[in-house]
Amino acid sequence: MTKTRIITSCTRDCPNTCGLVATVEDGRLVGLTGNPDHPLTSGVACHKTGKYIRRVYSPERITHPMVRKNGQWERVSWDEALDLVADTMKTVCEESGPEAILYYQGYGERTALKLLNKYFFNLLGGATTMYGSLCGGAGQGSQNLDFGERVSHDPLDHLNSNSIVLWARNPVSTNISLVPIIRKVKKRGGKVIVIDPAKSKSVALADHHIKPRPGGDGYLAMAATKLILAAGAEDREFLEKYSEGVEEYLAILERYSVEELCSLAGVPTSDALILANTFMKHGPTSTLLGWGLHRYEYAHHSIRPIDALGAVSGNIGVPGGGVSQGFEEYGPYDSQWWGDGLNPPRRQFLIPKVGEEILNAKNPAVRLIYVTAGNPLCMAPNSSRIAEAFGRAELVVYSGHFMDDTADLADVFLPATTFLEEDDVVASYGHNYVGPVNRAIEPVGECKSEFHMFYELASRFPFADWYRRPVDEWLQRICSPIWQQGGDLESLRREAFRLDAPMVPYEDKTFPTESGRFRFMTEFDPEHTAGDNAYPYKLLTIAPHGTICSERTVAEHEPLPVVTLNAQEAERGGMRDGMIVLVKSPVGEVRARLRADADMRRDVLVAERGGWTKAGHGLNLLTLDMASKVGNGTPFYETSVAVSPEPEVKARILLVQNSGRAPGGTFHKALERGGASLMLVRPADGESLPELPDAFDGLVVLGGPQHAFDDDASPYFPALMRLMREFDEAGKPVAGICLGAQLLARAHGARTWGMDALEFGFVRHALTPEGEADPLFMGIGELPGLMEFHEDSFDLPDGAGLLVQGDACANQCFRVGRVSYGFQFHLEVDSAVVENWINLFKRGEIDTYAEYKKLYGPAFFEAMEADLPLLVARSEDFCNRVAANWLKLVVG
Repeated sequence: MTKTRIITSCTRDCPNTCGLVATVEDGRLVGLTGNPDHPLTSGVACHKTGKYIRRVYSPERITHPMVRKNGQWERVSWDEALDLVADTMKTVCEESGPEAILYYQGYGERTALKLLNKYFFNLLGGATTMYGSLCGGAGQGSQNLDFGERVSHDPLDHLNSNSIVLWARNPVSTNISLVPIIRKVKKRGGKVIVIDPAKSKSVALADHHIKPRPGGDGYLAMAATKLILAAGAEDREFLEKYSEGVEEYLAILERYSVEELCSLAGVPTSDALILANTFMKHGPTSTLLGWGLHRYEYAHHSIRPIDALGAVSGNIGVPGGGVSQGFEEYGPYDSQWWGDGLNPPRRQFLIPKVGEEILNAKNPAVRLIYVTAGNPLCMAPNSSRIAEAFGRAELVVYSGHFMDDTADLADVFLPATTFLEEDDVVASYGHNYVGPVNRAIEPVGECKSEFHMFYELASRFPFADWYRRPVDEWLQRICSPIWQQGGDLESLRREAFRLDAPMVPYEDKTFPTESGRFRFMTEFDPEHTAGDNAYPYKLLTIAPHGTICSERTVAEHEPLPVVTLNAQEAERGGMRDGMIVLVKSPVGEVRARLRADADMRRDVLVAERGGWTKAGHGLNLLTLDMASKVGNGTPFYETSVAVSPEPEVKARILLVQNSGRAPGGTFHKALERGGASLMLVRPADGESLPELPDAFDGLVVLGGPQHAFDDDASPYFPALMRLMREFDEAGKPVAGICLGAQLLARAHGARTWGMDALEFGFVRHALTPEGEADPLFMGIGELPGLMEFHEDSFDLPDGAGLLVQGDACANQCFRVGRVSYGFQFHLEVDSAVVENWINLFKRGEIDTYAEYKKLYGPAFFEAMEADLPLLVARSEDFCNRVAANWLKLVVG
């Protein structure tokens, strides 16, 4: 076996832009680690990096073009998909003009060639595009006001700091290469302060954690500034020679006492003193701003006072100082290749209000939406409104990796490569290096890079010759500013290139403002609105630690999102740790599992963002669509919510798991998301079954490799079958899946037996007339392919009704007794379960089925795995609907 190491860079929505080494063995990616030769990241890579291999080869990844026909996804050729897109674009442009097309470019991949996506739409005549930001707009806008432009200290300059303030910054989860730098500063006696209303993982790095009220950071900065001024420790030279607006800002400070400012910040005065002393006694101090600061309508009222604190304390333009927020990741590129100069100014929509903008669009209305590198139905605010807006478009085209929330509303799915399957160049918004993006593996399945998608799409238009140039030729053009700084493409393929940017910005105390001076905030008239007692908690949707944004699969979601509330607040509201709660805002509601934490502020509710709505995690169903006053950012943290115990548990379900290889999967999650409370029992592992069904409203018995007729191997079977009968006799619904169905048949007097054959894979079955009329399958329609994995079957019990019939194995679903159902097929599987079964089967690790392995060769599995994302998605949709219908029977 041949192993190859490829130097590349991470291109995902993260400031780290880590240098990476991909290890490939016989054409397959087997390792992804930090590049020890990268001059900044130095071999560091976050724990998300290693998990990315699984994303590349995920069983849920869509690897073939698809078009929705008659409401169902169908696999098609690239030509068919692109012909449909091109023909619709031409029709829309002819009838309504190019602005009837909306191009939504997300930030999931940040590379040079992706600038050409917009160039395509400008060649088309100038589509409607987006402006504003979901993340850093308010911060960039604020620092532009103060400094003239946003320029940060090189991360390596923080090694010159004697103290570091992580202001709403969480490098442990979102900027891992800063962690070794911070630890080195601490090791030599430096101080670290974390300022964040939430308790992030970076608190472990801190000497002190200050928790201001949400949006109160500016008052804290003002209080610390007043203390520095009172001590006579201000940088008088900087204020007099290199600043403007000083007197006006000092007048603003004079309106408040330190105590008043701390009260407005929601912190004790001792916190302001600790912060001020850090600046006065442990300088130079590097202040690193995080993206949480940007998520308020008046974010500039926090960020500008923090900039002012840096200025007053003498930390602007000095090594180890600064107020650093980010870098211009598109700065090193030649912006003419966006193509904005090809047309008169075209219509733009504000990203934070994209749903409203689409719905209100007239002359022309939006008829076609094209989305790349984003999942706005999950990540943008007020997702219900966005769903309504997308639903009005005649055609939605989505380029991505997975059948996520946005893909669910698309009509065309164009499968995109990951950065490991393409050649490109990437700059960073977290440091000054441009990195190589070198293809490590061939594209999986039929995936194409966005560049090659638009390359092929352009061939269907008169401007084809303007767009269709080789990758390297385009990179030479787009990256010309880099070459002017001494870089070249050949060298960049081998190693990162440092841009000509200062280690210490403004060291000469000259700023790109009209006056050449630093500008203090001269107007400050905050709106102090009273809190709404109906919605007493600010919802803080923080960056997840385990994933980047919405980069996850359906199977990776827990049944419900987790929300964290102060323990005393939870107790006051009649809630306890682990309880299911209802989170409500003025625009929506979400069910969640509560985590009570005594260290939390009492006025916040914290949850990780990025979970999919279709998986029950749609926190942006709650958020308000509004824009910040400066920078057109998204004020996610302006959303206030109420939290209450779920009014009542709809049903208490006993879930019997017979094998760790056959978990409840989608069925389990669907029941819990539907309001059921589940108790899991594993009798095969020695856990005791309840004696009676009294404490429960329903029973689910899952599958397993055991034979339903072998009580000697599974001595708990008789007790389980007795319990199944007792549930039914009490009128409490029972659902048995695979082994569970066989045990249900046997519990009602029928024979179970070995087939001397194996049924494996997704198989199409048909509803019987009785099945079509049964409430369990009401409104289901034609059945999708459903997963089979069994070598035993059963006779129908006396009086049972056959609801689903198969060919190889006739009895696929039946109803017996008062309200008991048996499913021979595995309706509960998700991608993780199926992938595990395939791998166990292929490796011969399930002894029971080893003799059948020869019947299922490489061609069978290759075909199955190619279609697996669609097969699983259809199966999950079917399972969700059946589970909802079954739960209706449970609750009556």
